[in-house]
Amino acid sequence: MTANMLHNLPLARRHAVAILTSMALALTGLPVGAQSSSVGSFAEAAARAAATAGAGFTRRSSLQQMYNGTAVRPFWTANGRPTRQAMAVIGILGDVATRGLDAHDYASTELATMAGALDGRSDSTQLARFDVALSRSVVQLLGDLHEGRTDPSRLGFHLPPSHSNLNLAAMAVDVSTAPDPNVVMTSAEPVYTGYKALETTLARYRTLAADTSLKAPPPATRTLHVGDSYAGAETLRRLLVALGDLSSSAADADAAQGAQYTTTLSTAVAAFQRRHGLVADGVAGPATMRALRVPLVHRVQQIELTLERWRWLPDSVPPRYAVVNIPGFRLYLFENDRYASKPEIRMNVIVGRAGRRATPIFTGTMNQVVVRPYWDVPPSIARNEIIPATRRRWGYFADQNLEIVSGGDVGASVYPLSSANLSRVASGSLRIRQRPGPNNSLGLIKFLFPNEFNVYLHDTPAQALFSQSQRDFSHGCIRVQDPLSLAEFVLRNQDDWNRSSIDSAMHGTKTMRISVSRPVAVYVLYQTAVVAPEGTVYFYDDLYGHDATLAQTLARSRPRVQ
Repeated sequence: MTANMLHNLPLARRHAVAILTSMALALTGLPVGAQSSSVGSFAEAAARAAATAGAGFTRRSSLQQMYNGTAVRPFWTANGRPTRQAMAVIGILGDVATRGLDAHDYASTELATMAGALDGRSDSTQLARFDVALSRSVVQLLGDLHEGRTDPSRLGFHLPPSHSNLNLAAMAVDVSTAPDPNVVMTSAEPVYTGYKALETTLARYRTLAADTSLKAPPPATRTLHVGDSYAGAETLRRLLVALGDLSSSAADADAAQGAQYTTTLSTAVAAFQRRHGLVADGVAGPATMRALRVPLVHRVQQIELTLERWRWLPDSVPPRYAVVNIPGFRLYLFENDRYASKPEIRMNVIVGRAGRRATPIFTGTMNQVVVRPYWDVPPSIARNEIIPATRRRWGYFADQNLEIVSGGDVGASVYPLSSANLSRVASGSLRIRQRPGPNNSLGLIKFLFPNEFNVYLHDTPAQALFSQSQRDFSHGCIRVQDPLSLAEFVLRNQDDWNRSSIDSAMHGTKTMRISVSRPVAVYVLYQTAVVAPEGTVYFYDDLYGHDATLAQTLARSRPRVQ
């Protein structure tokens, strides 16, 4: 639009155009005075806009690739007006909350305003600014859907790069011509069944969080057992129905009981407890009431953060893999399941205590099983726990079946227990190990996947701990509830190893190292919202505070288009 044309417009229209132009320039990063300069072809204007597409835009090279050439034509307009695909994409950008993202990151409102201002008489500069701004948001969204909004290494997660080198420029062009742009957008997302199910769950929980008729049940003055009076019984019924833990028909029948904690409510609360990592006893104690009173908007955020972590995972998985979910205290085993749709085996695990002993988030490859292992006591545990306990009572050493050694497991030199040798252990010239046996801290078998943290999976003699709902008791390694089933999976179709022979070896007298002929990839992950294959939604506490850290990181570091 020329200066004379602008001057001849009514005052209100002139203000509107000025505001729109400033907004467009902010989107592209061009200085405000740029509209007064001479305008060349669309290709030239687009190249200038792409070159200054906003400070902090990490995918600028992909954007510049789209507009690198003298024959470039608009991707998002035809005859000076937005294409059908452009309008569809603007709608997708405005609806990214359904994918657990923030529409402000993709300038959907500003783009809709810019599109509305194109009337077929727009000059090449105005068309270029709109084109580049929309392409920028498309490239941003495709990249965010494919690999996440932040690098997991920034949060201390050790997940190696495992994404294909997606050509974001070519994919954005495909979006601009696709009969259904959303199909192309969706193809950038993880293929895993759990991710898709969680997206569906997000929509449901957004609806629940927006329902002002759903209230948190009031706190109880004491732990609720069946038959107790509870003024919040009706509020609790409504919530449990909405969450799917109580059927509408059962709630209607139970309503006649009024302000009473009934058997029906207790059964529904047990279902709720099971889904939230609590002991499913149907008794509404303080922990259960806290979980029932968590705002549903917080559950929405848990889902959004878990979707982000799904995007950090590899584009494809090997034939055999194991997944440990730390806050859920669970291990899942898969074979020939590229979508992670249904684990062959599920079992409980024990992970590292919150704090300095937290289990790290990382990946590895299981390549060895050790039957009747020695436990090489980590130096920190030897110094801080075993040596002080031994100096207090010398019989402790024998009770724990410990010995002082140097060298490897095979042919290790054994040293007598003495104050001097304990001092050598403290200085690092000797070490302490626990002999194999049923009371060994590693149990009867361990599973090795070499990593910088010296973390592995193993059996444990402390089986009673698996009855606890929150199982962060270890020094960082991961204890498994059913090591025999895990070993059977790992050594499947290998030599003469089967369930019976593995069990015999575990209860034999010989330490054995078995190489895994078909290695198993191991993913130690952190997911606080999970949809099980049968559709049940589980929420877990933020055991290590990783959810809180990720939320802060995303809020602090995401570039926003103003």
